[in-house]
Parts: sequence; C-alpha cells; structure tokens
Amino acid sequence: MAVQAVAVLAVALLGAPTTRPVTVTLGEQPTSTLSQVDVAVAMVVVLALAAVAWAWSSRWSGTLDPLLTTPVTVFVVAQLNGIRDVGALVGIYALASAGVLFAVVQRRSPDRSRVPLGLGSAVGIVPWGIIAFHQVGAGLVGHPLPGIVVAITLTALVAAVAEFVATWRGRPAAASVLRAAGISAVAWMVAAAL
Repeated sequence: MAVQAVAVLAVALLGAPTTRPVTVTLGEQPTSTLSQVDVAVAMVVVLALAAVAWAWSSRWSGTLDPLLTTPVTVFVVAQLNGIRDVGALVGIYALASAGVLFAVVQRRSPDRSRVPLGLGSAVGIVPWGIIAFHQVGAGLVGHPLPGIVVAITLTALVAAVAEFVATWRGRPAAASVLRAAGISAVAWMVAAAL
C-alpha cells in the first residue's frame, strides 16, 4: 500500500488538480466555500493510512485499516457525486465510521454474534443511499454525472459489499484482501481518470 500511495501521488501530481468544494449555508447567508478537497490526494492519504495500519501490528491491522480508511473513501465518493455541504459530508463520514465500529465490535465479541455486523450494515448503508440519491437526482434534472464517477461509485460499493460478505462468512483474510483491492482500484481510478 505504501508503494501504491507514492505511485498514486505521482499520478495525481502530474495531472490536473481534482479539487471539490466543501460548502456551508448558514441562516439566510449565501452558500460559502469552507475549503477545497483534492480527492486524488485524499485517496493517497487512504492508501498511506492503510499502509500504516498494516505496518503497525497484525493483531490490530484488521481493525485499524477499515476504521481509518472507510470513512475517508466514502467521503471522497460522496464528493465525486456532487455532495458539497459540510453537514451532509460530516454525517456521511460519521455513518461510515459507525458502520465500521459495529463490524469491529462483531470481530471482538466472544460469541462471534452477527448482530453487531447486521446493525453496522443497517447504519453503513445510509451513506450509500445518500450518494445514490445525488447520483440519480443529477441525472433526473438533466445533469448526469460522468461515467467515470459512476464507475468509481460502483467499484467502491461492490468492494464494500464483497468485504461485508467475507466478514459475514467469517473470513477475515478474504475481507482484508477484498478491502485492499477495492481501495486500490478506487484510488487509481480517482487519480488517473479524473
């Protein structure tokens, strides 16, 4: 992952900036831009965080990796789909984090109950619903998103579902491989195609 982070950073720096605004509307004031997020650099951060998590300790890597990377990845996908408002983005980040925390609880439970994972899935699917609403809504109002954004979104969603299925079936190694492959694919698509 560390080598990929460096390679994706090089690709991102050679290309045009891929910034997306984070906005806020307070009261009757006009919408203002709080900051700009370079989504390609954000995916470099995701790869670097995954590398750090896996270098830290094999005991904790399976827990740290998703806790550090999933919320940022979902945040990036949300931004690519036109979600700009800081309140919506923070909510998406928080829900993605909560979904992962339930999965961590399931992994750590002595009886290996699947209830926490089921609850985490119920929480973790909400950001994807918000993203789908924005993606479909953009098309309905005559401004469909570019095909690459749809491809990135579907890649991230398929990777998340595959990781969930592997976790549900009690195959943590397969879940980790699927997670790494999904994050890598999304990072490369964001950096190279946008």
